[in-house]
Amino acid sequence: MKIKFIFERIEKYHFPRRVLSGLILALLFSLQVYSQATVKGSVAEWNTEMNMEMPLPGANVYWLPSLDGTSSDQQGRFTLRSADAYPAKLVVSFVGYKSDTVLVKSNSDLHIRLVKILDLKEVQVAAKQEAVGLSMINPINVEKINQKELLKAACCNLSEAFETSPTVNVSYKDAVTGAKEIQMLGLSGTYSQLMTENIPNMRGIASVYGLSFIPGPWMESIQVTKGSGSVVNGYESTTGQINVEFKKPMETTTPKFYLNLFAEGNGSTEINTFYTRKINSKWSSMLFLHGNYMDRNIDRNKDGFLDMMHNKQINVYNRWMYHSGKKLESQLGVRFLADKREGGQLHSTVNPAPHPHPYLTSIDSRRLEVYGKLGFVYPGTPFKSIGNIIQGTVHTMNSKFGLKSYDAIQKTFYIQSIYQNILWKSEHQYKTGIVFRYDGLEQKYNFLEIPIAEEAVPGVFFEYTYNHIDKTSVVLGLREDYHSDYGWVFTPRFHGKHNFTDNFLMRASAGSSFRVPYLYADNISSFASSKELFVTEEIKPEKAWNYGINLTWKFELGHHEGSFSADFYRTDFSNQLVMDAFSDSTRILFYNLKGDSYSNSFQAMLNYELVENLGIRIAYKFDDVKSTYQGKLEQKPLVSREKVLANISFATNNEHWKFDYTVVWDGPKKLETTYTDPDAGALPSYSPDFVVMHFQVTKVFRRFELYAGAENFLDYRQEHPIINAENPFSNTFDATNIYAPIDGRRIYAGLRYSIK
Repeated sequence: MKIKFIFERIEKYHFPRRVLSGLILALLFSLQVYSQATVKGSVAEWNTEMNMEMPLPGANVYWLPSLDGTSSDQQGRFTLRSADAYPAKLVVSFVGYKSDTVLVKSNSDLHIRLVKILDLKEVQVAAKQEAVGLSMINPINVEKINQKELLKAACCNLSEAFETSPTVNVSYKDAVTGAKEIQMLGLSGTYSQLMTENIPNMRGIASVYGLSFIPGPWMESIQVTKGSGSVVNGYESTTGQINVEFKKPMETTTPKFYLNLFAEGNGSTEINTFYTRKINSKWSSMLFLHGNYMDRNIDRNKDGFLDMMHNKQINVYNRWMYHSGKKLESQLGVRFLADKREGGQLHSTVNPAPHPHPYLTSIDSRRLEVYGKLGFVYPGTPFKSIGNIIQGTVHTMNSKFGLKSYDAIQKTFYIQSIYQNILWKSEHQYKTGIVFRYDGLEQKYNFLEIPIAEEAVPGVFFEYTYNHIDKTSVVLGLREDYHSDYGWVFTPRFHGKHNFTDNFLMRASAGSSFRVPYLYADNISSFASSKELFVTEEIKPEKAWNYGINLTWKFELGHHEGSFSADFYRTDFSNQLVMDAFSDSTRILFYNLKGDSYSNSFQAMLNYELVENLGIRIAYKFDDVKSTYQGKLEQKPLVSREKVLANISFATNNEHWKFDYTVVWDGPKKLETTYTDPDAGALPSYSPDFVVMHFQVTKVFRRFELYAGAENFLDYRQEHPIINAENPFSNTFDATNIYAPIDGRRIYAGLRYSIK
């Protein structure tokens, strides 16, 4: 009777009964489809070293002939919709393993064990090559730098973690602070988004020295994404994303106690330690401590300025993790940092008034971070989860460059909620969520207050992923934010991948970015010059498009495995803050882009094990970066057009001895228009090319390691890095035209001790 009443009411509103009948039948059919039972199971491998079975995450599981499938989770488990009819054929496959076809007769719980195609020795070689992981599954071009790669160098902090990687260049910003910046795709690190465990971090004034705020021994891995990245993480990424994963207390590979002692011949010392405590089966915690100290006066080029700033840093981080074992997971973290740098002249060289005192530089930073994560997972539906992130930071910086000063306080609040699940079948996945970010920036330049800059940005995003048995994958992302000053910001992004074979693939990407520049903080190195800073107009947000293509090939030659990758990326700016130290030798001009500004970046990299335990990496990089300065398209200064890197790693069979050697050839760089140096004369238009070498040897014992090495072993240094160093208060002083190392050879030694 109720159904009849419904039909009568709908007919009253002129809705045809036949259409309604069809809709109800479709609905009943859909309910029948979605009410079908599922097949559950697990995929594992036999570990001969541990003599036990181990779960195999990421294995492909799909029906024949429909190809309806899924992949196993971190525990090797999978859930798959039932076959249309039984018996049915189920295929289970994974790269490096023999595929298995199982005849399934009912919806029973399955257990499949795959067998490795390669023998044990070849598998060990493949693991060593993964020091820099190149995924054959991820449609986004991501290089994973893990612990094996990080330990190839001293890696005191994040700024020194890329010495063996060609993807990220690290360069000096000026000759009086020793600050370093990263460059990706030929562009400044301000166009790369820095994250810590997928939380956007080190933004604004923190980006100036933020690379040195993340100690190397704390890091578990670094994921470097080339191109525009995912919309989930924001709209600011133009050239790439760098995500740092810290060591986690719940991981079995994390030591209970770790100590790293480090010392350099120049007097710099450092201590890193952490302690892990597993309170019970659900709660665990880690306490990280870092400290470094350097107060030796070093002036090897005899220009009266310190080659390295005196530095003191205290860094404390406490994190807590909770795993319920069922649905709930959460994290809490608190981190405090105090960093002070002092440099400049050793003594005054200008005795008459009005400047009888030496030219001094100082940067005093304080930072407090508090964050929390709350996640809900659903073991029965492994693709479904809800994640929530909240973070608050307060960062203060007081800096002085001779007679110039810059003080700032930045307060940031960030909250994000993200939901992910599948659409219809497991190959159709999506993520959607809401986000809100607030930034408040108070600034003083030369003791004059600058109007407070505030950004309040709520936003939503949706990202759809199609994955066809890990052969063809497409990621479509859309993001819409509302900026309190600039209105609506729309960010579309695309990533695609196709595997021609199990070992050869092609990726393509395209996406837009939006960024509000921090005029003073982004260009703080310009303070180390007597040039006048001149802002010609109101600065607008920066907008750009990035396009890229990548080819990756994994191969076997002479019973040894290797990989080759090549990619090309182009970045086009429709608007950009131009820092013009090009057009005028007495002023640095700031204005909005009027004309073209672009970056073309090509890179090719080969990884191969020549003989057992002897691996090589060879990479070539070409960056063509140009911008329009006062109506004229010019090569961007202080960017190397060409770079070649080679790394050789060797370990004995028992890995008790490890040797690493890296050589880098850096090509010529366009130089800024600057003053004439009284000793060197006028600088040429381009810098000379140069070669730097790094070497490290490590001796491994049962619980500790001893390591020693040298960075810039050939002791290459830029001659006359400071123009008119004897008269720093004159109108012809400039310490910003830095194209090469200024501190020379660094010899170091250290100890790593751990208790499992």
